[in-house]
Amino acid sequence: MMSDKQLPYNETLGGYDRWASSYDAEPNSIMAATSWVFDRAPLGCADCDVLELGCGTGRNARRVIGDGARSYLGIDGSAGMLGVATQRAADPRITFGAADLLGSWNLPKQYDFALIALVLEHLVSLEPLFVSLARAIRPGGRVRIVELHPERVAAGTSAHFAEGDTRVSFMSVAHDVPQMCAALEAVGFDPVRRDWLATDTMLAEVPGLAKHRGLKVLLDLKLTRRQRERRGSGAL
Repeated sequence: MMSDKQLPYNETLGGYDRWASSYDAEPNSIMAATSWVFDRAPLGCADCDVLELGCGTGRNARRVIGDGARSYLGIDGSAGMLGVATQRAADPRITFGAADLLGSWNLPKQYDFALIALVLEHLVSLEPLFVSLARAIRPGGRVRIVELHPERVAAGTSAHFAEGDTRVSFMSVAHDVPQMCAALEAVGFDPVRRDWLATDTMLAEVPGLAKHRGLKVLLDLKLTRRQRERRGSGAL
């Protein structure tokens, strides 16, 4: 019988370091649903320089390059995850780097497209990330955010992994979606929201989500960086 352990927020990156070696091998219905969404609503990043925040093991890098992107940079705060990612990076268009997503990070150039997938639940505050994201995306550039739906987080769903006989779970934050969209607008993005439900079509390919049938499982935000800032906006 497995025991349960929940990691505090300040141990999130250390938890991902420990999970890294088995991250892609363990069945994970939420990651499978995210791939299902990307298959049906593609990224559309052809001819783009792409930035992924919270790239983990780089599982989305091949999808980005396969979509026709010019380049892909994945950044993450977990050394363990980046170690796995860099071992796979055989394509010269794919690179990885380390950054604290809650810190004030800057990149040497602006990107056409950014991807954030299954990251935001781990961040207590989103504003610092959104400010840095706005700096990193050129005017007219786009962002795709696909996250575990805050309604599922509020109901107790969280990322977790097996470590021996222990089920290790992460503390997660159920961010208010209207507040999230308002924060993105404040730094210069125009968001379009879509909620993905656990429909019969999704469950036919991701049966592990059957207990969420009919409920919102993923939040999907498509953002466009405004060409000109609105007067009085807090955007950078």
